[in-house]
Amino acid sequence: MNPKSYRTPTTPASTRVRCPVCHEAVYSRAGIHPQCAVRQADPPKPKNKPPVVPGLGEAPEAVLDPVEVPVVLVP
Repeated sequence: MNPKSYRTPTTPASTRVRCPVCHEAVYSRAGIHPQCAVRQADPPKPKNKPPVVPGLGEAPEAVLDPVEVPVVLVP
């Protein structure tokens, strides 16, 4: 029987620092990838709904004037 288990890694785990944005190994001295630093510095983009094409989207709601209904009290 083979004394080494197939579950034990044959190479040691990487000692490289992980990028705080993408969590990959980093080779730069700053500890973050340059493209990840730019992405982190940019403000988050708003998630807007796509524009609705007139005629294909929702129908506009009709504005109705309130109608006064006479109240009849029956004794």
